[in-house]
Amino acid sequence: MGELAMKKYLVEVPEEVAERLAKAGTVSMHIENQWLVIRPDDGTALIPQLKFASYGLPAVVLAGVFLAGIKWWLPQVHTLPWSGDYSISSAIATLGMISGVLAFMVAFVRQKLSQHGPAATFTWRSLFPLLIACAMIIAITAEGTGWLIDRLFPGLRLDLYTATVLVMVGVSIVNYLLINLAYTLSPGVVINLMTVMIVGGVGVSMLANPTKNWWQHNFSFLGTANSGTAWQFNFTLIFSGLLMATLVDYLFVNLAPQYHTKKTLWLRLLLLALAANIAGIGLFPNDPKYHLLHDRIAMWLVYLLWLLIIVVRWCLPGVTKQFLKVSYLIGAIMVLDYFMFKVVGYLSLTAFELLAFALAFAWLLLLFQYIEHLLPAGEQVLPVKLQPVKNE
Repeated sequence: MGELAMKKYLVEVPEEVAERLAKAGTVSMHIENQWLVIRPDDGTALIPQLKFASYGLPAVVLAGVFLAGIKWWLPQVHTLPWSGDYSISSAIATLGMISGVLAFMVAFVRQKLSQHGPAATFTWRSLFPLLIACAMIIAITAEGTGWLIDRLFPGLRLDLYTATVLVMVGVSIVNYLLINLAYTLSPGVVINLMTVMIVGGVGVSMLANPTKNWWQHNFSFLGTANSGTAWQFNFTLIFSGLLMATLVDYLFVNLAPQYHTKKTLWLRLLLLALAANIAGIGLFPNDPKYHLLHDRIAMWLVYLLWLLIIVVRWCLPGVTKQFLKVSYLIGAIMVLDYFMFKVVGYLSLTAFELLAFALAFAWLLLLFQYIEHLLPAGEQVLPVKLQPVKNE
């Protein structure tokens, strides 16, 4: 393959951008999905550079507080279990949530106040749902890891100093990841957060449920008072709905300058109603007290999803035939799923609910990713001029 024919062009960029590129060293230009992108040749310049004091020092302090607290309040304790109450995993979860959420909040607020960084494009009202999502993911990860290690090494106990080192390392990792998250925030990251929170929360509720035959009842049983993991399941749904509302708000606020129509407004309202229904299912679990309301909200969720699949053709700007085909296929499978459960009786209630949940979630992810592609997701688009340079 021969070399590309080169032609000289003069690229004019704003002065501020030129100064930033000069600091980055040698730069190159390449094409990404029909975008002309100028980036530093050194890829490490794109990675947030974090000092140890920002993520490691708080972990060292909290680990010291943890050790001192054990020595003071529980002087008779010389070893700690990995999981359960007063365990290593619970310490990592608690201290990691406190430290990690504060670290994320500080990084987010700094970007908002300076108006530099990806978080600057998010509204202030999105901060609280993002903090809750981060806290829940930390809790879910710690609980899931604790459950797995407890199964691999039953009865594992470690001495206080080893436990303290593990707590310090765990909190450091949480701080580092969440600060990086704040400096790389985008709609895609929020979609991933929502995915991890829903899949992780529901998965942990299933795996850690003491009622092993929960699936013989129904999917909603995971959120009832008879379930040992009701709070994980219900909190997952409540805050997933809140995070989805945050994502919808961000996408449509940034979509408004290009696509501000009544159709997109209706699409936004329908998605917000869907988010409210998801939160409502967790807020009103399938206990006798809320059984009727829970069922109504669940049915409204199904109806809203079908309505969205139908109207997306007219409400979504620039919708492609391929996206519509996938949408109609998912909608048809959901109708068949309902028919096989309600009319034929082939599927159990649990199978019907799990399949409907998976299909609905998959379609929502596709929709959000499609909307994300309609706007410059977190990128700063600047005017440039390309002028050919005549050969002397």
